Amino acid sequence: MTLVYNTCAYVLKFRLRLIDELKRAGYEVFVIAPTDYATSDLVNRGIPHRPIPMTQYGMNPFSEIGSMFALRQILKELRPVASLHYTIKPNTFGSMVAHQLGIPVLNNIAGAGRAFSSGNPIVRKLVIELYRHGLRNSYAVFFQNNDDMAVFHEEGLVNESQCRRIPGSGVDLTRFKAAPLPVGTIRFLFVGRLLKEKGIVEFLQAANSLLANVPNAAVLQFHVVGEFEDTRTYISRHELEQLTKHPQISFCGAVPPERVDEMITNATCVVLPSYYGEGVPRVLLEACASGRPIITTDNVGCRDVLQPGINGWLVPVRDVDALVDAMQSCMNAGHDQLTAYGKNARRFVEDHFDEQVVIQAYLDCLASLPAAPH
Repeated sequence: MTLVYNTCAYVLKFRLRLIDELKRAGYEVFVIAPTDYATSDLVNRGIPHRPIPMTQYGMNPFSEIGSMFALRQILKELRPVASLHYTIKPNTFGSMVAHQLGIPVLNNIAGAGRAFSSGNPIVRKLVIELYRHGLRNSYAVFFQNNDDMAVFHEEGLVNESQCRRIPGSGVDLTRFKAAPLPVGTIRFLFVGRLLKEKGIVEFLQAANSLLANVPNAAVLQFHVVGEFEDTRTYISRHELEQLTKHPQISFCGAVPPERVDEMITNATCVVLPSYYGEGVPRVLLEACASGRPIITTDNVGCRDVLQPGINGWLVPVRDVDALVDAMQSCMNAGHDQLTAYGKNARRFVEDHFDEQVVIQAYLDCLASLPAAPH
């Protein structure tokens, strides 16, 4: 079978265990995605890769036709028993190609994303129509939250028999284990692409406000982990430099997955002030699995992980003052209360977001295909 993605990096970060389980179930798995820094790592792990030209952003008709042609050639050669598609272009253009070849498609809607929620009605209409054509013949469409499933159903993009609800991408509870909270220094951690809609500006503004105004600021540290791109949808390079000038604010850039795991373990609290069209943010699940309190927004996907007053603090979107208040509440909570929040967080993801539940949902769906291996 094939996994079609817009970047190998996300396969490396999020889908390795799924690929292992698919192999164990008897499937030969190929990753179809543009070549990037993570490609060699996938290949070194014994995962076959087929490159296609595909950009994450932009809608150049000639580029998309080129992507579709390249994907068609690969799928025609491989003839997979099924093709599992992630992100908007594989879910739309990629699905159309697979349907033309008679290949069953399983789509994963990991958040409706920026394009679907665009304030530009023309862009939104275009994206809706692309989804309509991409999903209408799919064998199954997996949704990571109820909000997106309801919207896609109301827009007539899927029918009820196609819909499957899974708890986000889940979290590997064997990889992420609860660890004691650090003592003394209070570390707030942001992990995510530096898209404005992920709340990076609000996080850094809140950090600078706390450092300038709280009496015990010497115990504070703020760390930012994530990919930066010099595009208008990301924080500008100038603003990033200005907002990370303080010596207690560290911009770490993109780091390997094992380094992210370590930074979560070293954090007191993980913060994601997102107003992006999320699925269920993986970093929040990983933080909870590691026994860390979280601060996030009352936003689609984010609120699914947060139990206010039990495992963290919920704030309105784009509200820096509320974010400052939540961070200050975390500072003032005391080690025992934060430890209790962390234990609650771990218990919550154990009960609701085990990655094995997600993987089993894929396996069960694949097993129902007429051509599934037995």
